[in-house]
Amino acid sequence: MTPHSETVEFPEIVLDFSALDRLPTDRDLPSDESGDPVALRTMPRGSDLPYDDGEPMESPWHRDAMILLIDAIENHWRDRTDFYAGGNMFVYFSPERVFNKNFRGPDFFVVKGVERYRPRVSWVAWEENSRLPDVIVELISPSTATIDRGEKRVLYGNVFRTAEYFCYDPIGDRLEGWRQGPAGYVPIPAEADGRLWCQQLGVFVGRWDGTYLKTTGRLPRFFAPDGSLVLTGQELTAQKAQSEALRAGVEAQRAAFEAARADAETARADAEAVRADAEAARADVEAVARTAAEAVADTETARAAAEAAARTATEAENARLRRELDALRAQLPPTAP
Repeated sequence: MTPHSETVEFPEIVLDFSALDRLPTDRDLPSDESGDPVALRTMPRGSDLPYDDGEPMESPWHRDAMILLIDAIENHWRDRTDFYAGGNMFVYFSPERVFNKNFRGPDFFVVKGVERYRPRVSWVAWEENSRLPDVIVELISPSTATIDRGEKRVLYGNVFRTAEYFCYDPIGDRLEGWRQGPAGYVPIPAEADGRLWCQQLGVFVGRWDGTYLKTTGRLPRFFAPDGSLVLTGQELTAQKAQSEALRAGVEAQRAAFEAARADAETARADAEAVRADAEAARADVEAVARTAAEAVADTETARAAAEAAARTATEAENARLRRELDALRAQLPPTAP
């Protein structure tokens, strides 16, 4: 967002904060007898300040890149309510600057330790307990490159005291970052993959090739410490749907496997039953065979016994007949010589 200059009518008030090395707070404002800051009551409210300069962003790419960063961090911190992520909106950081009609609008910024869902059309520091952005990302264009790397870096580092400041130039594919050090901003060293670690957000800032909204190409993205992409809300929903579909597919395969296993168990049980029936039939046949063999054996024994009895009777009868014959012969008279 470009600097804005506009005639704004505010109550006449004299504020001198030149001796401060920090952002003014309520304690620095003149108070009435009750201790209530008089200046604060007469200072412009956010709803009274300009919030739109009527100028569109540099390009559709810049618009989509800004929305992508906001979408990603809001989804990444979806369970938190103690931050605000904004973009392309005026940041009113000093009453003195308001009266000088000098406003700044970072392309993307995050302020921590504030109410997330409070309605805002611009960022007014004196309505936010003097909080200013902890992280700022500027999306460079040819018309803003000098200001983004120069004037804004000094402003964000020395006045805002923004902890980390990043610039991405889509034309030169150049990603830069600075972090507050003992003597001001120092460059953030790049990782092997070119990503820059953002301590305030706990993510890497890097490049991503893909499609978001109406833009296809290279865009700045956030990456988790493990290197995975910080997803937008829509991407997370799609990922959940894909995971659910995958889980359903796995469940269907598991159910099919269980059904096949049950069928196999049924077939095995049927085979066991057939085998058992065959074993029983074989046992019956063997039993019949044994019974028949025993019957044959009994028949043979009876026949042998009958034959033995017949022989015994025949022999006894022959012996009787011989005895009778001998007795008859003994009764006959002797024959003449």
